[in-house]
Amino acid sequence: MNGEVLHIISVIFVVIGIISFIIIGIDILKHPQKEMPIMNYVWPINGLWAGVFGMWAYFTIGKHRSMKMDMSDMDMGDMKGMDMKYSKYWQGVVADTLHCGAGCSLADLIGPWIFMVVPFALGGSLTFGEWTLDYILALLTGVTFQYGALAPMVNQRGLSIWLRALKVDFLSLTSWQVGMYGWMALVIYVFFGRISPFDIEYWFMMQIAMMCGFITAYPVNWWLVKKGIKMGM
Repeated sequence: MNGEVLHIISVIFVVIGIISFIIIGIDILKHPQKEMPIMNYVWPINGLWAGVFGMWAYFTIGKHRSMKMDMSDMDMGDMKGMDMKYSKYWQGVVADTLHCGAGCSLADLIGPWIFMVVPFALGGSLTFGEWTLDYILALLTGVTFQYGALAPMVNQRGLSIWLRALKVDFLSLTSWQVGMYGWMALVIYVFFGRISPFDIEYWFMMQIAMMCGFITAYPVNWWLVKKGIKMGM
């Protein structure tokens, strides 16, 4: 692809991601999700890479459930028989996957800048070194996000719940990073070589990488929820 064309496309998609982040963020400020506050961060973060898909997911899945769960003005008798989760299984899995993806996305957003300050090679490769750092950050942020979702569900706090969150989300986070690394491996070793995070093209490639992460993590989350390993949202 022509470099100028790629630059224009990159600018368009990155701007769409930023706009999606802003739109979702503004709506959440007006209508915060009280039953699971961590989702107030999950949806905008995913908007950065998912763009239009991120807005669709929020306004048709995320916000719908938030409104459904807002029972502050309801009589407790109205709760009988109410479905407290998403109306369709696939919607809950999408939310679970995006919840996992928010932690990974945040790690991959800050990881490149940390690596620029403290670069290191693994197996003689700077790329493998950076991926190792990103994976560690993804585990830390992703599990913290899972803790933020799990703690209100079980009404408990503490290290034991954080470790439980690690056990629950390890496969999900890893599968997301596998998809992300798969795409970035093509970018680095086949298409363009290493791209600096100062270049807009890098962030467009990362948007695609996050979508690949979603694709590889979705079936894993489907299985985890189906087996009862992960609590469905």
